[in-house]
Amino acid sequence: MALRISTIVLAVFLVSASAWAAETDQTGGQGLFSGSFADALWTVVAFAVLVIVLGKVAWKPMVEKLNAREQHIQRQIDAANDARQQAERLLDEYKQQGVKIITEATDQAQQRQEELLERAIQEVLAIKQKAQGDIEYARVAALEQLWAEAADMVSVLSREVLGRTVTPEDTRRLTQDAIEQIKRQPDGSRQI
Repeated sequence: MALRISTIVLAVFLVSASAWAAETDQTGGQGLFSGSFADALWTVVAFAVLVIVLGKVAWKPMVEKLNAREQHIQRQIDAANDARQQAERLLDEYKQQGVKIITEATDQAQQRQEELLERAIQEVLAIKQKAQGDIEYARVAALEQLWAEAADMVSVLSREVLGRTVTPEDTRRLTQDAIEQIKRQPDGSRQI
């Protein structure tokens, strides 16, 4: 391409130089516009040829390259716009996914919290029931021990009051009767 342009420029220069040399020989060194009609006509023809040659050789390829460059830039702009729109769509999708993930995480956390609270309540109730059972067992054991000691004291007192020895059979029977009365009464107090 550069070779073509340089060839054209050289041809135009040679034509112009020969025309100028011919003019200076005929006029004897006069000015550029002091020539005849034929010189003017040759100048116009040379200029027209120059314009036609430059139009085909230089102007047309230059316009094609400028158009190609313009189309290339337009394709890049369109590609950038498409990429921006796709990025905006992806951003919206990611935002929706983020909201969904946060919502799911919040729901799971709330569900886990409710499960833990329910488990804690169940454990507290189990501990409370076990404690109440232990308390009831200790109360019954203490009452039985108390009545056993009371029976021993009654046995000792009855020996001294009655003057006779209460047999172990009598002691066991009296003790069992006292324990049965205690078990029948809800508060464990003995009626006299």
